[in-house]
Amino acid sequence: MTFKSLRVTLLAGVAMAAIAGPAVADVLTTPIALIPVPATQANVQPGGAFTSFDISFADPVLSSAGTGNIFIADRSNASVDIVSGSSLTVLGQALGFAGQTGNNNTSGADGVLTVTSGAVTTLYAGDGNSTLKVFNVTTTATTASATLQTSIATAPAATGMRVDEMAFNPRDSQVLAANNAASPAFGSLFSTSSGHSPVTLQFPNGPPNTLPNNQITIAGQAPGGGLEQPAWNPGTTVNGGASFWISVPAFTTAASDPGGVAQISTAGKVVSTTSFAGLPGLSSAGCAPSGLAVATNGNMLVGCNTAGPSQAVLLDKNGNFLQFVGSGVLGGTDEIWYDPTTNAFYVTGGPGGSNPGTRFFGVVDPNGNLLATVDVPTTSSAHSITVDPVTGDVFVALAGSNAAGANTACPLGCIAVFSSPVPGPIAGAGLPGLILAAGGLVALARRRRQKIA
Repeated sequence: MTFKSLRVTLLAGVAMAAIAGPAVADVLTTPIALIPVPATQANVQPGGAFTSFDISFADPVLSSAGTGNIFIADRSNASVDIVSGSSLTVLGQALGFAGQTGNNNTSGADGVLTVTSGAVTTLYAGDGNSTLKVFNVTTTATTASATLQTSIATAPAATGMRVDEMAFNPRDSQVLAANNAASPAFGSLFSTSSGHSPVTLQFPNGPPNTLPNNQITIAGQAPGGGLEQPAWNPGTTVNGGASFWISVPAFTTAASDPGGVAQISTAGKVVSTTSFAGLPGLSSAGCAPSGLAVATNGNMLVGCNTAGPSQAVLLDKNGNFLQFVGSGVLGGTDEIWYDPTTNAFYVTGGPGGSNPGTRFFGVVDPNGNLLATVDVPTTSSAHSITVDPVTGDVFVALAGSNAAGANTACPLGCIAVFSSPVPGPIAGAGLPGLILAAGGLVALARRRRQKIA
C-alpha cells in the first residue's frame, strides 16, 4: 500500500536549529508506504500477522536494485526480511530461525547486520538458540535469495539464549555479537574474510574478562545486567585506539544503577567501563542504556530504555560525557541508527511526540541537537529503525495487534516508510546551509512524488 501525500516541511524548525541553537519540531507525517510482510509457513499468528520483530539494518552499499537493501529481523515469520529501498517491497526472506517461542530471549531472528564488498552481500543474524547464522544475500533488482553459509554456536542452546545485536569492524574484518539475555551476558568476537564467509569464532587470549569458554564478559557485572547495541568507533584514541563500544543496561543489582557503556578491544578484552552514575542532570528514571550509534565525527549517542520521560546521552569518541539530549522527551529507546548521508542519528522512543501515548522517532545531529520528532501510528512496539542511505527514507517496523487502536495504520503489522525529515547534512549550518536544506526539501519532495505517483 502506498500513499500520495506531501510531507510536512521543517523549514521553521531547521531555521531555529541553524540560527538559534537546538529546537524541536514535532512532525505529523503520513507514511509514504506501508509494506506488507509475507507470511511464511512458520507464522502461527492469526491471519499471518507480523507481530514480533527485532533490529533493522540498511546496507550502505549500492546493490543491483539501485539502493542498499533493508534487513529486518522478523520473529513472526522465523526469518530476516529483505526489503528494497527503491521499490519498497519485500524482495525475499532468509529462513530457518527459531521464530516466536513466547519468550523473546529464545526467539529469533534478533540482531542483524550486513556487509557488502565486491559483488557479494553477507547477512549476519542472531538466533534464539545461541547461534550466529551467516547467509549470502546477494540480490537482483527484483528478487533476493538467501543461502545459509554457516551457523556458529556461541553457547549451549539451553543456557546461552539468543544472539542479539552486533557490530562490524571493517578494518580487521570482525563481528562483535552480544548474548544479552544470558546470565551473565556476554559478547562473542568473530573473524570473517573481508566481511564474508568463512567465519570463525575468535577466542580472546585468556583472562581477564573472559569465561572458561572465552566469552567476553564485564568483570563484576551483575548476572542480569545485560548487554545491548554495540558499535565500532574508528575514532577512539584511548586504550588501544579504534575499538567497539557497547551499551550496558546495568552494572550492579542496585535499583538506582543507571548503567553505562563498555569499550571492547579487537582482542576481545573489556578495556574500560563508564558508568552513568553521578552524571549531573540525569533523569530520576535513570537510563538503562539500550541503543548506541557512532557519528562520523566519533561522537556516540546512547539511548535510555526507561519507561518515563528520559533523555539520550551524548559521549565523545573516547566515551567522555558531553551532554544530555532531548531531556524529558527521548525515552523508551531501543535501536538507534546513524545515517552518514544526512549526518543524523535516528532514535526510537515513546510515548511522546506531539500525541502522548504514541510511539515516535527523534532526529538528532552529531552535536546533540534534537531537530525533530516524528509520530508513528502505533502505541507500542515501534522500536526498530533504519534509514535508506540513498533516498533518506526511514523504515520503522509496526507490530500487528488485536488491541483496539494499537496500530491504526496496518492492523496485521507492516513496515512503515517515512520521508526523511532531514534532507541533507544541516547540523551547524548557517544561512547558506539553510538555503541548501530548503532546496533539498523541494528536490526530495519532487523525487518522492515521482516515485509514488
